[in-house]
Parts: sequence; C-alpha cells; structure tokens
Amino acid sequence: MAQDFHGVTFVEYDEDGTETVYRILSRVEPTNSEKTYLVFCEDVEDENAEVQIEAAEVLPTDDGAEALYEIETEEEWDMLEEVIQTIMSM
Repeated sequence: MAQDFHGVTFVEYDEDGTETVYRILSRVEPTNSEKTYLVFCEDVEDENAEVQIEAAEVLPTDDGAEALYEIETEEEWDMLEEVIQTIMSM
C-alpha cells in the first residue's frame, strides 16, 4: 500500500542553525527504477507567496532513517520536471 506524503513537512537546518520548514508535495517512486524522490517546497503561510519547487533523491542512512541527496542526472531531472508540471497544473 502506498503512503500519502502530501502535506507532510520536514525541517532542514543550514550551517548557521537557521531552520527552514519544507512541505512535501509528492513522493515519487518510478516503476522503471528502484530510486525514490521527494518533490517539496518551502512551507509558507502566505498562499500568494511565490515558492520554488525542489526535488531530491531519498536514500537510506546507516541508522535506518532517510536522507535527501542532490539529483545527479539530466534523465532524473527530466522525469521530475514532468511531475512538477503536473503538480503546478492542479
């Protein structure tokens, strides 16, 4: 059974300890790949604020959690851009 991650948030801290909250828009698990990706944006209060939609690959960590990593190939970005376009058209 697939999990619904839409609307779930996570927190990222920069090198200065500043907290940024992100809202997950979609968890993408392509059928032709064993990779998993998150599509997310900064969680803002203002509905009219312009937000940048981002994506990252999800990889397991040694302690059983998950971490986000930069997407490395153009093929991955092309696939994710289609997902992002679908999200934006909703």
